[in-house]
Amino acid sequence: MKEFAIKPDPEDPRLVRRVSGVDQQGKPVETSVVMERPLTLFLNGQEIVTMMTIGDHPNYLAVGYLLNQNMLRADDVVTGIDYDEDLETVVVRTKRRTNFEKKLRKKTLTSGCAQGTVFGDLMEKFDEIKLSPDAVLKTSWLYALSKKINTTPSLYLAAGAIHGCVLCEQDRPLVYMEDVGRHNAVDKIAGYMHLHGVSAADKTFYTTGRLTSEMVIKTVQMRIPILVSRSGFTAWGVDLARRAGLTLIGRAKGKRFLALAGESRIVYDADAADVAEEDKRNRRKASIEEMLGEKPILAHVIERARPQVSALALNANGDPARFRDFDLPVVPDSIAGFAGPLAGVLAGLDWAVAAVPGVTHLASFATDAPFLPRDLVPRLVAALGNGRFELAAAASQGRTHPVFGLWPIGIRNALREALQGGVRKVDIFTARYPLAAVDFPVDEIDPFFNTNHQDDLETARLLMASENSR
Repeated sequence: MKEFAIKPDPEDPRLVRRVSGVDQQGKPVETSVVMERPLTLFLNGQEIVTMMTIGDHPNYLAVGYLLNQNMLRADDVVTGIDYDEDLETVVVRTKRRTNFEKKLRKKTLTSGCAQGTVFGDLMEKFDEIKLSPDAVLKTSWLYALSKKINTTPSLYLAAGAIHGCVLCEQDRPLVYMEDVGRHNAVDKIAGYMHLHGVSAADKTFYTTGRLTSEMVIKTVQMRIPILVSRSGFTAWGVDLARRAGLTLIGRAKGKRFLALAGESRIVYDADAADVAEEDKRNRRKASIEEMLGEKPILAHVIERARPQVSALALNANGDPARFRDFDLPVVPDSIAGFAGPLAGVLAGLDWAVAAVPGVTHLASFATDAPFLPRDLVPRLVAALGNGRFELAAAASQGRTHPVFGLWPIGIRNALREALQGGVRKVDIFTARYPLAAVDFPVDEIDPFFNTNHQDDLETARLLMASENSR
């Protein structure tokens, strides 16, 4: 199979729409929201369930749902799938006659989102399934998968309020599905695998949701031996994974992960020290919203940046409403494709031209650096004063930090052309221009220390306590 044979389409107007409203201060806002619609599933002539779904891939969702509820068998012949968009129904027809009247009377509430109900015995056939003992997961594959999946345009990045699941083979994402409920995304992949005859023995299943008992049970039912998530675990999920011989990996972000079951399948072929931390622009839960002292990290950044500039905006993609408490205009990237920090700089330049008459330069700040210098911008401006340099960037401990930079408005078109031509790395673009690297001293705190992960946040709390005590 090719990489990303199916992947999200955040530009599909059937899946996302813009909605106007007001924020907590009564100011007009417009945000993207995910569409949600009912879909009633019939198996042959019997109504099974009505699900809430975003509405893409109803054929895969229907078949996968029936498989994971043990209403379809692996050897069942599907003779037809009829979907009526107007009636919001999908009918699956099989060669085998079916009747699940008794099973439909028995419901179990689950911890899943949206539907949250499964029929019949949750553990039906669970202990009979034998997962492949030969499957392996190399850490190099895991790091590559995390990066590819979390930098791919998605409904989550466009609008939030959605879950994603990905079927993977080695370091290649094969099928990426999203839906309002994570079980729907799982079922779509199950249906795809069944209808296309995809083997599960050498596959890895990646999810953005919690590793609950339901997720473990469905992964085992699909015969997939490895389950990975960005999120955490539940105790029953861990117990069931160990019982089934499933490799269970959670909190997989950047170079970090935690395995609580099936560790023997993991091959440590990559040095974590050589793996880049996850870009904050692609995190499912941005660290800038974490509390540092009595306020979020982003609030500390704003407090230090605002006095240094005439106007301030926040570059962020996805739902801007999540930043409404910070009282800043939220500016999405000017170009499609989630092209990294340079796209954020371009968005800032475009915003500055439109919003700030007579502006000559844009100052950029990383949003996860709560100790940034209070004299950053004046010192960058001073470095450009002699006319020898066109760009200025901060530096400390022998490293340049171009995200903390000063950009002339006149560079805007060149930056847009560079991004459209495929340039993504900041230093590759800035190398085209004479750049002043302005060194900032490091005492107890590197002023450009950033809070990428939970342990960084704990370090930041200690640093802030030390700074406050001086």
